[in-house]
Order: sequence, then structure tokens, then C-alpha cells
Amino acid sequence: MPNQATEKLLKILKLEAQTGYHDRAVTRGLQSFAAAWLADAARNEIDPDWAESVAREMREYSALADEARRRAALDALVVRLRSPVLRSASSPTHSKDAAAHLAGRPGEQGIKLTAGQQTAGAPGVLAVAAPSPAPPPARPIKPSSAPQSASAPRLREAGLGLDAPVIKLSGVGEFNAQKFARLGIHTIRDLLYYFPMRYDDYSALKTINQLFYGEQVTIVGRVASVRKHRTRNNLMIVRAVIEDASGMIECSWFTSERHVDHLMKQFAIGREMVISGKVTEYLGRLTFQNPAYEPAEREWITGGSIVPVYRLTEGLQPLLMRRVMKRVVDYWPSRVPEHLPESVRSELKLMPIAEALREIHFPHTMPLQESARRRLAFDELFALQLAVLRQRQMWRQEPAQPLRADRALLGRLAAALPYRLTGAQQRALEAIVEDLGRPNAMHRLLQGDVGSGKTVVAALSMALAASQGVQSAMMAPTEILAEQHYKTIERLFGAFAAHGVIPPISLALLTGSTRASDKRAIYDGLADGSIQVVIGTHALIQEGVSFRNLGLVVVDEQHRFGVLQRTALRQKGGALNPHTLVMTATPIPRTLALTLYGDLDNTVLDEMPPGRQPIETHWFAPPERERAYRFVQHQVEQGRQAFIICPLVEESEKIEAKAAVEEYERLQREVFPTLRLGLLHGKMKSSEKEEAMRAFAQGETHILVSTSVVEVGIDVPNATVMLIEGANRFGLSQLHQFRGRVGRGQHKSYCLLIADSSSAISDKRLQAIVNTQDGFKLAEIDLEIRGPGEFFGTRQSGDPELKLVGVGDRDLLEAARTQAEKLLEHDPELADHPLLAEKVSAFWKHRQAGDAS
Repeated sequence: MPNQATEKLLKILKLEAQTGYHDRAVTRGLQSFAAAWLADAARNEIDPDWAESVAREMREYSALADEARRRAALDALVVRLRSPVLRSASSPTHSKDAAAHLAGRPGEQGIKLTAGQQTAGAPGVLAVAAPSPAPPPARPIKPSSAPQSASAPRLREAGLGLDAPVIKLSGVGEFNAQKFARLGIHTIRDLLYYFPMRYDDYSALKTINQLFYGEQVTIVGRVASVRKHRTRNNLMIVRAVIEDASGMIECSWFTSERHVDHLMKQFAIGREMVISGKVTEYLGRLTFQNPAYEPAEREWITGGSIVPVYRLTEGLQPLLMRRVMKRVVDYWPSRVPEHLPESVRSELKLMPIAEALREIHFPHTMPLQESARRRLAFDELFALQLAVLRQRQMWRQEPAQPLRADRALLGRLAAALPYRLTGAQQRALEAIVEDLGRPNAMHRLLQGDVGSGKTVVAALSMALAASQGVQSAMMAPTEILAEQHYKTIERLFGAFAAHGVIPPISLALLTGSTRASDKRAIYDGLADGSIQVVIGTHALIQEGVSFRNLGLVVVDEQHRFGVLQRTALRQKGGALNPHTLVMTATPIPRTLALTLYGDLDNTVLDEMPPGRQPIETHWFAPPERERAYRFVQHQVEQGRQAFIICPLVEESEKIEAKAAVEEYERLQREVFPTLRLGLLHGKMKSSEKEEAMRAFAQGETHILVSTSVVEVGIDVPNATVMLIEGANRFGLSQLHQFRGRVGRGQHKSYCLLIADSSSAISDKRLQAIVNTQDGFKLAEIDLEIRGPGEFFGTRQSGDPELKLVGVGDRDLLEAARTQAEKLLEHDPELADHPLLAEKVSAFWKHRQAGDAS
């Protein structure tokens, strides 16, 4: 790795070359910076004799009278800093070859300055080339006498492991450890894998007279003056004038009274400071507002660098976060074992893990940052693929009771339906019948858009199971959804019996609201086998529930349940594992379905039943809100009902709930005073949510005001309007799920989108939902817009955490699956890859932790 002290000095020498060799890169010339260089060199354990010789050349440079001699001296100094071989400044070839050495082209005179870099008096030759400098040699220093680098660990950290708590790190302490814990950072490993959310590029180092409005830049200057004053709203402003040899500029910071004295102390008159930020304008003058700052004599964490920006929590300051991260990143990545096989890394041309962890936090260039991100994104996907493919292998070996389903019986059951099955439903049933007949447990995912007929497929599968003498259980995430399934399936089973296809099937509903006496009877019926099919919620996995012969498990909206909950229901099958069918109404692009649900066989219902009318979708600007309200009022007057979705609030569910209550009260008081409104949000008790949904389903309320909790699980045929406030804040799949709450009855239905702001991405999303009714097409568009990582950003129980997978990473998705398949083919137990086995184990622990939370 390049030495930080030499990098910092090289940036200053580059600026000196750009400004024409006038000794103005720092306020009082290079001679004044010699002391700071020596302090940096000591912190970085550079040979003190070599460092002193560099400092001597800096002092001599300031004493030189003419530009030509300064140019030669600067070139010579740069070569010394860049070369691992110490060459004498008096070497006869030294000055002659310096510029050519810097340019990397022997015999040429350096690199031409690009447009905008040349200044008055500059010779048009840049004396510092782009490649990273090689570090000067360090000599061993005894621990007792070694100067302590700001970024190197203290001696007491040397014996720690990656899973040591962050409080063990020097400079953290109990107070800051509590702040880190709020961010989910508990160990040193957590810190390494807490990635920046973005970067500020302050690598451009300039003098004040070179600044332009709007650029992000770093300057080095002396504090000429500093003052503070109070604003009308009781905030404090500190204003400091920074000057260098080319000019001066004012910097201002808003701060609290508690911190103002500390800030004033930092900007002592005459102190050399490094200022990094965006150049703004005030009253016609260039200025910095709230820039990052650090003393020039200390190791630079921000100035002259590409700076990571992390998500923070209250009380955790950005500079402290960067200093802790810098200390960790300078020492710990080389101690992270490389878990990827060399064959995989070389085939995909991926960075080593240590280099990737350094470059993702403190990149030398943005192309290197992108290479680091792709390496770490591949790690996320590769661990996921190994986990799900190994799970698939294990499930395929699980013994199950084969159900020899009669295809002729399936045909008679389908004929008893009041409508014809779609081709997609018929193909799904064929696949399920084939799975049920095998001696190994079925694990199949049934994907289908809202209204595609998943419940019918599940009902027919459970009827076939009942004909073979085994029991079935269907688990839904809410009581309302469980009740809806119960009524639908009861009606279908009644039709089968009425047509004489099969004898009546005994059916029960088991939820948290079921009366104690009824629960006891249901428990007994499941235990003795007299109840053949049960529909329920989490109540199905309670300890008192046992089955005589559970052969088929159906899990609806499976992403709402964790791995542990789904496993608990399957384990009710006893010695032989039940066959499992999981269903989701959230369309997932094929590539991501293979990634996320690679452990399951995937079936897609990609046809809609005939006669289902499209939902008319309109996009309103904020000034048109009253027109949308009038339309809702008119629909209610016609006997219909409506949903109004409150804007998504990302800060917290608590704030979102408060906003929903306020919006509900405003709508009831000011907009719909004559109508009955209901309220639904995530902070309500489960019983309160169920009651709100039940009142709306039974027509007791005209309008249900809700947060996104209504996305799945309520079927109200009389609801014909879905009005979504802040529609620009939601993803496409979520908007499509909202829209699917209406259009379930005989009346024409509408979806009204009100955006509270506009951007290229949100406008593209809203136009797509207006133009397209197909959920799978919308999911593909959503994937293109947001990328795989953000596609799963609002995670449900057990979903993987893809922190770094981005929009352009479809090739990584496929590469991860291909490499995982190849590896497991030769090492199915990962016995030869223990570090990867640990990653897979950590993946399942993470999923289970998501279940518990």
C-alpha cells in the first residue's frame, strides 16, 4: 500500500507544480511544511534519517531564487518520494530524468497540464504522475519508542480478533460503543463490513485562486481570522477566513452553543488547516459552508482524498467515524482470511478480500472502489447461492409419503369448478402432481400475480391429498387472509362434493381469535385425523397442535414468515416430511427468483383468468389532489369503498404511524367529514389491525386510511379506488401490490397516484405503473431501476441482506450461481472449504435472527 505520509506530500508538490513553482502551495512555503512532514513520517514509521533529508530539500527549495532551479529541485524530490531506491540528489542523471520518470515515458518532459490546470507562470508540465507512489523504506522501530500513528492500532489491539467488541479499539470508549451498537456495529468485523453509503471526492488539491463555484475540492491554508455570532433562531455560526499565498476565502459552520467553543479553539489564528468541501457562493463571493476540516499537521483523513460517507446515528460525528474506520481499515483487512477459492477469483478477475475491504472504505480511485464493490457484492451472492443450493440438495434427500394422485380425479375436480383453469394453472398442477408422487418431499414455489388463481391451485392440491387419506395445512400471515382463504376453499370443496367427485372434506379454521372451546375440538380433530384440511395463522405452529398424518403444507405469502416458522409447521408431519408448497403474490424476475429461492422448484402463473378487467390507473400532480378526493367521494356515494395509502416514512415505523394518524384526522375533519374512515398502521396491536380490516371488509367504514401494512392480505370486492399519496416514494412492486387490493369484484376499479415530488427515476416508475398491468413486467422494470440489492431493500423475515449488489450486477448473479454449482458438484459438504462453510452457517444464522426479530 502507498505510504500515507508520502502521498500527502506528493499532493502538495503536485499543487506546487500546477501553480508555477512559486512556493505558494502552502501558506508560508514548503519550508514551513517540513515540520508537518517530519511528524507524518514519524507516525508512518519512515526512516528518520531519510525523512530529515527530504525535509532538508523542502527547506532548500524555498531558498532557491529562480523557477528553473525550483523545477529541477521539485522533480528530484518527487522522484525520491516515488522510488523505493534512495537516489542522491546530486546524481548527474537525476534532474535530467526526473520529469520523464514521472511521466512514465523515458525521454519525454513530463505530462502536459489539462485544460483549466495551467496558471499564470506555470510551465505546462505536471511533475506528479497518476500511479500510486511506492513507499520509502521503513526501518524497524522498537515498540517502546515507536511514534503512534493515528491510523495504526495501539499495542493492546494487536492481540484482538475480528470478533472482539468495538469498545476494545482505542479511541472508541463506552459512549461511542453505544452509538455504534445503534447502527448494528458490535465487533471489529461489523465495522469492516459497515460500508459507506456514498463518497465525497476531495482528491483535488488547489490553491484558493484556482477555485470555481460548485466544485468539490481541498485547500490548505492558514487561519487569518475567526469569529462567532448567534442567529435569530438561536443557532451559532462560526466564520473563519482561511488564506494561502494566492488569496483568502471565508468558511462558515452552523453549530450549537455547546460545541461553539471547541470549534473556535480548532481555528486558532495562524494555525494551518485543511479544508474540504463544495465551493458555494454568498453575496457574490466564493465561500465554503459547513466544510470538513482538520489540522494540516495531523494525518489527513479527509483532505486530498476520496472520502467515505457513512450512515450515522445521533451523537456520532462524521470525522470520528472516519478516524475509527481509518484505524480499523489500515490494520484489520490483512487479518481477514481469504474465503474465495483462487480458481474462482482468477476466473472472475476479483480483488483479494483484504484489498477490497481497504478500497471500499478509502478508495484511491473510483474505478478501484467499483472493483472492490463488485468483489464484495459477489461474496454476498456467492454465500447466498451456496446456502440455498445446499439446502436444495438436503431437501431432495428428505423422505416423504408419496401421494399417488389420480390425474383422472384431477380432471373431474377441475371440471367441477365454476370456471375453466388457465393454461398456467394446469401446468402448475401437473408439476405438483408429479412432485407429490415422489418418495422425497416436494419444495415448490408458486409465483402468481394478484388474481392469477393461486388459491385454486392450492385447493385442488389439498383435495388430491385428502383423496389419498392425508391431512393438509395452509398457513396465512393474517387472520383476515386466513378467513378469506377458508371461505374460498370451503366454497370450492362444497362444489366438489356437490358434483359427486369426492366425499365432503372436513375443513377447519384455526387463528388466534378462535374460541378456546373450538380450539380444543380442532386440536382433537387434527390429532385423530377427522379434520382433513386446516386453514390458519401462526396458531397452527403452537405446541398444542399435532396431526395424525400431515402430508401437505401450503404457506401463503411465504415471505411474511421466517425460516423457523415454516420449519415448525413442516415438523408437524412427524417422521415423514410433508410436501411443501409456498406461494407469493409478489412477482420476482426469473434471475432473482433463482437467486433468492434457489432451494425451491419454481412455478409461475403467468396468465390471468379471462374476464378480469384491468384497473384504470391515473397519475396526479399535487395541485390535482382535490380532484382525486372528489372522485373518491363520488365512488363512495355510488356505494363503493376506497383505500388511501399514506406516504412512506423511511426514518421509522413510529414516525410513519404518527404521520398516518395525523393524515387520518385531517381527512376525517377537512376532506370527508360525512364519511366513516378507518385507520391501519404498523404500530397498532394485531387485534386492532384485524378489527380495522374486518370493519372495512364488512362495509362498516367507507375509506381505510393505511400505511404500507395493507400491501398484502385484504380482499374487499366492494373497494374500487386505491389512492396512493407520495406514490414516488414506493417501489414498483409495492405500488402494484397496492393496486391489487382493488378490482376484486364486479365493479370497475381505479388506482390514483399522487406524487409529492419529481425525479427522473420516480417519474419512470410511475409512468410504468400507469402503462403496465403485468406484475412480472413491472418487476423486471423495477429490477432495472433499483438493482438487486435495493430490490430486496425493504426486507421481510429471512430475506438476504444484499448491501452492495447494484443495478448492473446481473452478470454477478449468474456467475455466483454457476460457481456455486461447480463447487458443490466437487465438494457437496464444503469439507475442503471450511471458510465457505462458515459463511453458509452465518447466512442461516442471519436468517434465523431475522425470524426472531
